[in-house]
Amino acid sequence: MPSRLVSVLVADEIYYNLNGKAIIQGIYNSDLSILHDPTPAPQLVFYFMAETDLSEPFRSLRAEIKLPGAEPISGSIPVMWPIPAVPSDRTRMFVRWPVLAPNPILRPGRIEAKLVHESGELIATAPWITLNQKPPAMN
Repeated sequence: MPSRLVSVLVADEIYYNLNGKAIIQGIYNSDLSILHDPTPAPQLVFYFMAETDLSEPFRSLRAEIKLPGAEPISGSIPVMWPIPAVPSDRTRMFVRWPVLAPNPILRPGRIEAKLVHESGELIATAPWITLNQKPPAMN
């Protein structure tokens, strides 16, 4: 297993309950399909999930998202440093954090998502935005 991994969920909304649990709604499980180029959206949430070995902890993290034809969006992700005491049999550190893209303009193409850390970057597989034709008229 690689020592560092990252993945990202793209969704419409995120809420947190009083216990700190994230409630993510409207997760896109495939491409984001639009009918017009461009298409404005109220917001998108990019929920990054990263992990690393405790022997190589994250010291800094910044998320970067690039939607087709748009300026990059970035956001710092807090990491606990130094690492608090953990059980001796624990070997991995996990970081989960949302980055909001307010009022994005959606255009067809690949969404680029990555985490930049103290010694490089991790590329996350993100969905594409696809342009679909209007469905046929119902007679």
